[in-house]
Amino acid sequence: MLPTTPHIDPSLPQNRNVRPIVHEPINDLAVHPATRQQLFVPVAESRRFTREDAGKAFDNTLLPADARIPHPELVQAEREAEMGLSIEKRRKLAEQRFELEQDKKKKEEKRKEEELRAMKVVPQRRWDFVFKDVSVEAAGRDGRGAAAAGWRYGVPHQDRKRGIPKIPTRVEA
Repeated sequence: MLPTTPHIDPSLPQNRNVRPIVHEPINDLAVHPATRQQLFVPVAESRRFTREDAGKAFDNTLLPADARIPHPELVQAEREAEMGLSIEKRRKLAEQRFELEQDKKKKEEKRKEEELRAMKVVPQRRWDFVFKDVSVEAAGRDGRGAAAAGWRYGVPHQDRKRGIPKIPTRVEA
């Protein structure tokens, strides 16, 4: 069932220009770097631990395997076949999912086009300057909102402020 590769000894004269046979990978999913560590996550026995939960345990942005595969719609179609739905019903559901996906893609493209239209690009010799309109209301009540202009700058982290101890002074028991 698994492919075998004959060993090619490069020291032999007949094998000097022969390249080894390269096989396609056996894994159908690429291994995400966050999943290379072993985790022990305590979960209550009464709670269902799903693939989504496992993905979040490794990394908050990691999608479950069903969503990372090249064709997740095939998994959904197989699940519907296991549920015993008729072919017509499965076809209707697949068409509805396809239409919803197309609508989402159109909305996303429209949003990106709006963002590009809202930005003014001034080309220069070495780099381009990009200007974007900002709103005062985006700063929030305290002026430090995440959507505000320059929100990353101007407020130092607590560990960089003068007068704040950087090592623990007492231990809570």
